[in-house]
Amino acid sequence: MFTMDAPALALNFLRTAQNYIEPGIYARQYPDYQYRELVPVDNSAPDWTTAIDFFSMGDDVGQAREFSPDGDDIPFVDFKLDSGNSRVFMAGIGYRYNLQELAHAQAYGIRLESDRADAARRKYEQFVDNVAFLGRAKLGMTGLLNTASVTALTAPNGAGGTATWPTKTPDEILKDVNDVLGIVFTASNGIEQVDTVLLDQDRYAYIATKRLDATMTTTVLEHIQRANIYTIRTGRPLTIRAVFGLETAGAGSTHRLVAYRRDPGVVKMHVPMPLRWLQAEQRLLKFEVPGIFRLGGVEVRRPGAMRYLDGI
Repeated sequence: MFTMDAPALALNFLRTAQNYIEPGIYARQYPDYQYRELVPVDNSAPDWTTAIDFFSMGDDVGQAREFSPDGDDIPFVDFKLDSGNSRVFMAGIGYRYNLQELAHAQAYGIRLESDRADAARRKYEQFVDNVAFLGRAKLGMTGLLNTASVTALTAPNGAGGTATWPTKTPDEILKDVNDVLGIVFTASNGIEQVDTVLLDQDRYAYIATKRLDATMTTTVLEHIQRANIYTIRTGRPLTIRAVFGLETAGAGSTHRLVAYRRDPGVVKMHVPMPLRWLQAEQRLLKFEVPGIFRLGGVEVRRPGAMRYLDGI
């Protein structure tokens, strides 16, 4: 039977349910979204900060040399610093039930499932993932795949007369990758080394399934992972991943390759306040659990450790 106390009881029931729904949602991993692996995330700023100042470092200048014990001409290193400001903005997502659903669950001892909270958490992860890789155009933000401070190179034509990978030989594709890795290394006098390469889904699928020749089972991707100059120099594997957003990110809406050193000193994203659930509240016959979060855009702090390659 419906009573005047039903809404209050339903609200208390939902708030109690939050105590077991939310810990499970916070602990759950969401591997569909790659930003946590590919973009270093910094949660150290205060929750309610409105902007984060940072410096973008150019190539360093200067070198060590000998000098007299009585001399005072010690050489000093120097570099160009460009200041930047990453605006922090707030966004939200939530989930809700109606009075009938809560009253029914309470009356029959049905435990509320975490499906709606999980769906809201997925929308949060999707939002942050999009901001990390592509930015937020309406707020003037760019992402890892389209930052203006990163130099964009143009892929050269292969023997087939075009630059696109499906028209190139495996050796030409490998050369494209090694050329980008080599440019970052030599332009920084050996200080910066690319350890991560991002491709769009189509180009990744192509090299992952294309065999070196008809008599071999080795794919072009496997060949690149074995013969890239980063792995040869360091003995460590080159991370190669497929992400969405690169299909038309290059000049002239062409396919783009992203090469960078995956390190918070090179690139990072501030998320001062990860998703936070607020206390459930009643709105007429709806019972809502609002969630809020605060984040800034991607900061490229050392553009020299990154390059784009367009036209692949």
